[in-house]
Amino acid sequence: MRTNTTPADRPSAPQIAIVGAGMAGAACAHTLAASGAQVTLFDKSRGVGGRLSTRRTVWTDAQGAEQPVQFDHGAAHFSAHSLAFQSVVQQGLAEGWIARWAPRMRMPEAAPDSLGRDHFVAVPGMPALCHALIGALEVHCGAPVTALHRVRGGWQIERDSGLWPQRFDQVVLALPPAQAAPLLRPHATRWSEAAAQVPMQVCWTLMAVTDEPPGPAFDLLQPGHGPLDRVVRNDRKPGRAAIPGHAVWVAQASAAWSDSHVDAPAAAVSQALRDALRAVVNPGGSLRWCHSTVHRWLYARPARTPLGTPGCWWDAAKGLGVCGDFLAGPQVEAAFLSGLDMAQAMRSAPATRRTAVHGAARFARL
Repeated sequence: MRTNTTPADRPSAPQIAIVGAGMAGAACAHTLAASGAQVTLFDKSRGVGGRLSTRRTVWTDAQGAEQPVQFDHGAAHFSAHSLAFQSVVQQGLAEGWIARWAPRMRMPEAAPDSLGRDHFVAVPGMPALCHALIGALEVHCGAPVTALHRVRGGWQIERDSGLWPQRFDQVVLALPPAQAAPLLRPHATRWSEAAAQVPMQVCWTLMAVTDEPPGPAFDLLQPGHGPLDRVVRNDRKPGRAAIPGHAVWVAQASAAWSDSHVDAPAAAVSQALRDALRAVVNPGGSLRWCHSTVHRWLYARPARTPLGTPGCWWDAAKGLGVCGDFLAGPQVEAAFLSGLDMAQAMRSAPATRRTAVHGAARFARL
């Protein structure tokens, strides 16, 4: 903890706070730490990963025994096009925390089943990618950051539990724009207004265990109509446990359907999505529901790819930055590149001018 220190007393390594421990925040933290910075991450969730999220729970089978199950209810997979992200993926493949996934796909309108192109998943759950990047860095989860305070010599973080005692030289917000906007408002009005105007899509997600349905096997289905945008057999992804005689589903509703039901009761949403899942998995038949629940992502992904937008915002004079997929594109890789851009801007920008980096925005064109 640093309090009441003079510049001569301070350690040479910059003290940096990153608010948000999802993909962008993890990439930024990893890159800054590799350059010698002292990085502390804060996240309102119980763990790191953001929308690279896996929920673990138990359900009770017909014999009354509790069975563990996991659902990758955020991003289902990711791909790698840039050299920077390919390097991370190759390391993960070599060390076992990333696996290739070539899903059997059922296309809409009764098209033949096909083998999908290579995707990647983190193992044993999707947050493992962020865990690998963050490593042993200091992380504080479970309470939202409610305010940023500009103080002499840097910044101080306020959480629900009060002021964080440490002062930081620089602060990065790696948050959905609606969450970043109020934190930015006292310090960067134009950024706050710009962030508040970015539309983010809502996504209702059904997580369910059923008996094994009849018909051809598939791992990934994109119905092309109705409430559902994507259906994944989660138990057929690498590193996920199979349950004999049962199927583990993650079914994500379309943005349009989710938006029109954004405030609907969870029970009603669950019933509608269960009906939709049964209709695409076993048309005309039934499914025996062993477990089901729903989750609402209020900030699932940017509503449109922000072509021409900088990959991050950085004010070197204030020591304040913003990164995330809303500046780079909706893909996992784009969020990674935004965090990488943020770290590179912080390491290289003169302290007398404001800099924005465009690398991740160029990736969004792919």
